[in-house]
Amino acid sequence: MKLKFREPSAGARRAVCRSALYGEKHDPEALIRKVTGHRYARLLNSGNAAILLLAHRLEGPLLVPDQGGWRGFMRIPEITGREVLTVKTDLGLLDPEVLDARLTETGASALLVTSFAGYTAEQPIRELADVCRSHGALLVEDASGSVSDPLERLCNGKISDIIIASTGAPKTVNAGGGGFISTSVPQIVQQDMLLSALKADPYVRAAVALELEAAERNLTETLRACSYLKENLEGVLHPDERGINVIIPSSDPRGDVKRLRKVINADGRSIFTPCPSYDRVLENAVAVEVKNLDVGSLTPENLEAMAELISSTMGN
Repeated sequence: MKLKFREPSAGARRAVCRSALYGEKHDPEALIRKVTGHRYARLLNSGNAAILLLAHRLEGPLLVPDQGGWRGFMRIPEITGREVLTVKTDLGLLDPEVLDARLTETGASALLVTSFAGYTAEQPIRELADVCRSHGALLVEDASGSVSDPLERLCNGKISDIIIASTGAPKTVNAGGGGFISTSVPQIVQQDMLLSALKADPYVRAAVALELEAAERNLTETLRACSYLKENLEGVLHPDERGINVIIPSSDPRGDVKRLRKVINADGRSIFTPCPSYDRVLENAVAVEVKNLDVGSLTPENLEAMAELISSTMGN
């Protein structure tokens, strides 16, 4: 079994070179608007830059999941003095009724949530959006893992007020750097010195424009692979939910990760994350980062071998 770590495509690398050598121009914002359905899009230097922009633009406290989100949700708004509050989840998954009560209690101006809780379980984005709107709050979806969702339940501007994403490696839009924000709320992306400071360089623009074309295949194949692993591994968290990684409870997460890294790696790099981790779950577990693998590695033979090795290695 040979696994390949997900890297920007040869086409994206060539586009970067042409941009540097010949000044070729690209318009990734038009493609982002097409994908999300929002009126406005801005390419930035990272997904974290999008969070920083939001922290400056929004008023009032921000609400984030108590686990299964992105650590930047907690840390970046604090730079601007923005208050960040949490809402209780079921191992990262939000319950609309719990969110409703928490919004009533806090008066938060926005909910920041990733498309997939801990990358392993699809959030009920439409239901969460309905609750937010009933409170006059914005739903901000971090769609780093869900750009070009074939079911259009995620990364959909008809549902989420604001969509942000990282386009660094290894992501669904796998450009090796950059990020974006899209919305139909004009004041969020109004041009000023902050937005100018956060913009992406022209080389990233070239890579993002190319990698957006591969996003749907990257996502579809990763979802398929995770569905197979969830069906063939015992005790996984959120077994019936769509996701782009697989999380398995463990009594010895660091030990299991150490053992797994010896028998499964991608170009010598690890695809396992020990938990507890805010970005995954705050329980003892091991996350199998299928999202980090090149989709060409996600063959039936490799997935079968991975399932067998994970089952035989964990806890041994």
